[in-house]
Amino acid sequence: MKGIQAGYIDERERLAVLANSIAYFSNAKKPKFKKVFDRAKEERLLEEAYADNDLQNKQTVNEKRIELYNNLAAAFGERS
Repeated sequence: MKGIQAGYIDERERLAVLANSIAYFSNAKKPKFKKVFDRAKEERLLEEAYADNDLQNKQTVNEKRIELYNNLAAAFGERS
């Protein structure tokens, strides 16, 4: 029940945003779509949110490689 009611709240929020957008386009002298929805900005924010995770994964992989290299160097002796 709670999930269904939360869905209704989400739908009301979407309708409020739509009403606000309609009011903006109706009343603005020179409406700009980017003020309502900037797709490039949304996509950039999405990429940045997941880029931190990718960066962390790369650092973990690099740390594992360094550890493996150190283990090999210790096992076989470092050669210069």
